[in-house]
Amino acid sequence: MSTPPGHLSATEIRLWEAYRRGERLDLGTGVPADDDPRTGATWGPDRTIRAQVLARLLLQPPEAEPGHTTALRLSGARVVGDLELGGARLDVYVSVIGCRFEGPIVLNVASTRTLNLLDCVLTEIQGRNMRVDGDLSLCRCEVAGGLRILDSRVDNDLRIDDCVVGPDRRGVALMANGLHVGADSSMDRSVFRGQVSLYGGRFGGRVTLYGASVERPGESAMDLGRITVEHSLHLSAGFAATGSIRLNDARLGGGLVLGRAVICANPGEELTMSRVVAQDLHMKPVRPPRGRIVLTDATFGTLTDGPGSWPARGDLVLAGTRYTTLRAEPALTVRQRVDWVERGTAEYTPQPYDQLAAAYRAAGEDEQARTVLLAKQRRRRAGLGPAGRLWGHVQDVAIGYGYRPARAVGWLVTLVAIGTAVFAADPPAPLKADEAPHWNPFWYTLDLLLPVVTLGQDGAWKPTGLGQWLAYSLILLGWILAGAAAAGATRVLNRG
Repeated sequence: MSTPPGHLSATEIRLWEAYRRGERLDLGTGVPADDDPRTGATWGPDRTIRAQVLARLLLQPPEAEPGHTTALRLSGARVVGDLELGGARLDVYVSVIGCRFEGPIVLNVASTRTLNLLDCVLTEIQGRNMRVDGDLSLCRCEVAGGLRILDSRVDNDLRIDDCVVGPDRRGVALMANGLHVGADSSMDRSVFRGQVSLYGGRFGGRVTLYGASVERPGESAMDLGRITVEHSLHLSAGFAATGSIRLNDARLGGGLVLGRAVICANPGEELTMSRVVAQDLHMKPVRPPRGRIVLTDATFGTLTDGPGSWPARGDLVLAGTRYTTLRAEPALTVRQRVDWVERGTAEYTPQPYDQLAAAYRAAGEDEQARTVLLAKQRRRRAGLGPAGRLWGHVQDVAIGYGYRPARAVGWLVTLVAIGTAVFAADPPAPLKADEAPHWNPFWYTLDLLLPVVTLGQDGAWKPTGLGQWLAYSLILLGWILAGAAAAGATRVLNRG
């Protein structure tokens, strides 16, 4: 069919003919203020196209003029009515620039080729179970009533850049649960005035929200649970979320980048990353989070953070989190790392300490690993009964729970020095004068301190007064040091 239907207006006939030639119909005036689609409600009949005419062009297209390929290229138009394309197969390129749509665009269960909308004002787009064989691109558009493209497929790139997207009746700006994108997805610098939900989505490239903002105060701002991203997910470079973010069970082939971002900026907001698996986590927000961050059972290759990356004690959960390498910009001391673990464990649990120590060991920093494990034992001690706490203090003071073995040597040298000095000044009398070995205060003191092992000195002399009390004390301290050393050695060997 090449002749336009008789009920078309003059402007619609021009569109009909442009469609047959694959040419762009530009209804603009060339004056930016007059061509702004935000004020397009006043555009007259010369710039008005009925939605049903667009639907007729796409659903029952006219034949192409010889030597041309059909395409819908439209600029500067006011489209009135609902554009109903549900279930349709659109085998034509669609490019719409600077237009105003007074009613919704309905693409439920539709399939199309590349779809480009630039500088448009729309009420809403409904695209459940939609299929786009090429790219789906909305750039510099305003969508007052939200985007619904759940359970849809875009074979190439998805672009929602520099847009302003308002919420639907349920407070959702972008509903894209189950969306499958074959290549990259970008929502850079867009403003979403409602929830962004990509739950269960699959993305073949990277996903970026550079400079984007999501606004849903006091509620869930983003639901990214169970998404799969082949490369990296970037909530960074000026990204800001007002509200909570959920990333539970996400699988990322690259990194999760939260650098130069505003997240959990307000009390009551939450970032949950339970069971996330990613190559890297880059956690460098613009300012310290004031909300809650949950990293339960997450797994990362490299975790990069900084001094102000995490919230205060009670608002951080690290239970079960695993990583291979830790990096910090600027560097964090081992004491700051221990504080990070303690902030992330409201109740004592060994795994976060063991994980931190393992990361230090992997980096060849054994001394830092021992410091972490010593802090672990001290934290564990706080939850024991009185006897356990007492014995724990003894092990800590004596040998640092086995992670500070030099302390035992120090105690031994000190006690030997004290004993030698005291017994040299006041030698004990021999039990049997004719059988006593040569008197040596050093060896006598050492014999008292060493349990089980005997040097033939302690049983040959009979101290009295202060010397007797010192001898008993040295015997007791020797057994305590030996017990603490044995317990610490067993702990360290078992850990190894």
